[in-house]
Amino acid sequence: MSKLTLQDEFNQKLLPELQKKLGVKNFMAVPRVTKVKVAVGIGKIARKGGSSNSMDEVRLKQIIENITRISGQKPTQHLSRKAISNFKLRAGMVIGISVTLRGKRAYDFINRLVNIALPRVRDFRGISAKGFDGQGNYSMGMKDFTVFPEVRPEDADFVHGIEITVVTSAKDDKAGLALLTALGFPFQKDDSKKRAEEAAKQHAAEAAKLAAEEAAVAAGFAPKVEAEVASPTPTETPKSK
Repeated sequence: MSKLTLQDEFNQKLLPELQKKLGVKNFMAVPRVTKVKVAVGIGKIARKGGSSNSMDEVRLKQIIENITRISGQKPTQHLSRKAISNFKLRAGMVIGISVTLRGKRAYDFINRLVNIALPRVRDFRGISAKGFDGQGNYSMGMKDFTVFPEVRPEDADFVHGIEITVVTSAKDDKAGLALLTALGFPFQKDDSKKRAEEAAKQHAAEAAKLAAEEAAVAAGFAPKVEAEVASPTPTETPKSK
């Protein structure tokens, strides 16, 4: 029996659980992943000498091949519409590449991202939940593209980052977070409430200790500690001639 793909598993198992968790009555209203976009900003990566206004075609070709291996689809090149001398940018120069994945390819990419690529990131402690845009779409950046299994680090002449955006049909960030969590995205736990409770407990303990000390002083069980005031140093009077 063949193993279920992430898309099949989501439709058969995860979708009913997500519907129950969100309390959505209509099955078709349950949020889903509509597309995944992978992009790379060229910037100085493919410029000759790092800051020249001429494009290094060899490096540009390598970046396109890297994204093609990672996504399984050839990316689209985005060209500059006008020249900007301060940025050493000429009209028609490639400023970025991107690929848009839908359907099975989108879910396959998410599966490799969550289960293979992210665990290979050095000192990985989860991804931040602050990447949502307010409408249930999530964006994240990765500094090293070689964490994907399709790329061999020893074959990479240079390292560049990628930008990943997961577009969903969720109406808000709460539903989008529930969707991506069901798909296996390892979000960091929000411990702000816990830290606030610990700070409140510490403040209450310090206030109780101060109140106990003041009560002991008032009852005469402890001497009152007064702040020492430094006496002014006497100034030398000038000697008379």
